[in-house]
Amino acid sequence: MHQRRHSFVSRIPSLAFTLALALTPLGCGGGYSAGGDFLGATPGGAQDIGLAREIIASGGVPTLDDFTPEGLYSEHDLPLANPAPCDKPLCIATATGLDVGLDDDQRDLFVQLGMQSNIREDAFERKPLNLGIVIDTSGSMEGNLEHVKSALHTLVDNLRTDDRVAIIEFASSANTIQESTPVSDKETLHDAIDELTTGGSTSMEEGMKLGYAVIDDHVEAGRLSRLMVFTDAMPNVGATDAGSFQAMVTAASALDIGFTFFGFGSNFDASFVDQIGHLRGGNYRFVGAEDVKTIFDEELDFLVTPIAYNLRVSTTAAEGTTVSAVYGVPQSDEHGSADLFDVTTVFLSKRKGGIVLRLDGATLEPLVASGAIEAGSVTIEYETPEGAVETNTLAMRLPFETFPGPTDALLPTPHIERTVAVTNEYLVMKRLCGDFHNGTLDTVDAATRLEAAIARLTSADAAQPDENLKREISMLQKLGANLGVTVGAP
Repeated sequence: MHQRRHSFVSRIPSLAFTLALALTPLGCGGGYSAGGDFLGATPGGAQDIGLAREIIASGGVPTLDDFTPEGLYSEHDLPLANPAPCDKPLCIATATGLDVGLDDDQRDLFVQLGMQSNIREDAFERKPLNLGIVIDTSGSMEGNLEHVKSALHTLVDNLRTDDRVAIIEFASSANTIQESTPVSDKETLHDAIDELTTGGSTSMEEGMKLGYAVIDDHVEAGRLSRLMVFTDAMPNVGATDAGSFQAMVTAASALDIGFTFFGFGSNFDASFVDQIGHLRGGNYRFVGAEDVKTIFDEELDFLVTPIAYNLRVSTTAAEGTTVSAVYGVPQSDEHGSADLFDVTTVFLSKRKGGIVLRLDGATLEPLVASGAIEAGSVTIEYETPEGAVETNTLAMRLPFETFPGPTDALLPTPHIERTVAVTNEYLVMKRLCGDFHNGTLDTVDAATRLEAAIARLTSADAAQPDENLKREISMLQKLGANLGVTVGAP
């Protein structure tokens, strides 16, 4: 077995511990070769806005803690038009569009940092897993238990014989119901899942600590070690603050152990998990009623496969504009500013994700040079799982044939049109949901903004038909109804 000088258990006699020197980073997938479609990449943190969708579908209005731009982007395939050939597991390129931001009616430049990979889907094979499954069986999970069991059964069905897995449950205390073992007898694992029952309080601290301890005994080179927590994220025994859990997962990531939270139920505390899920090696998904097959049959191998760490983006805006906002960076307030920010982990994905920069577009004339709006540059730096450092500097450039008039949009490809439309969807949701919960919603203004967002999504869908865009249109119409706003069909 691979020997290390420190164990996870020795580092956490309690949750108040000090992060020690990181060891070798988690590896990316196994071998890959030519053939098939190229995969993409998405930042860690939220991988969906499923909780907000469920709240809207049930007639409610989500709070701003219930959805994030990175979660929305991660649900969409957002490739760039004609990107340069990618020759490494993570490549980043830029595309720029000009449009009104539907949150404040200001016309701005939107610059997408698009993510792609040279790994082909039909040739990718993830590394074997050292998995710790930690299941919340407290009383608050009673109505979600059958849903959790369905997810766990599907997860087990998709494990391989070279994986190993342990199962831990927690309520008032934690208990190992399956010691870490190679996945050779799935029926035993399925039986253990079937016997789960709910009751008691929620000692998530104890459950995670026990899960990490079991995983730690089997960390080795060539194997992906990961804790998976199935929960509604409402701890009420032991540590209950996000900071304590941040310390736990940070120490574990230094020992090559990543983590994924799977959230269940409309009471899922997405804000709590978001404060943890942005850390190194982390991501999380909300598991809605229709999501089990998609997540555990189709996305599992990608959710556990990091391809870059410590992505650092430095922006240099041209004189005459500034970077006013960044969308798609998990817990962006904790990771710098619009001028310099970082993403702790980027994961392999079936979808090509991205981050969007927003620059002041009030005065474009000073930015014009050689038939384009030259908005500045971004410098990208990240670490590969093997420890190498990759760097690149990219232009923020919007070419034009005719210089746009004072109110014109300029979206030169269907690809950037789609990205800007999805960004505006987020901006409208953020404004209207915030106004609603603050008691300041203007229904006439809300109708105007929703109609504008729907029109942009409809145009993007017409240019490149996409069922996901149609789903967004339906969700905004339902949100309008929940807000007491009449929004017509597109």
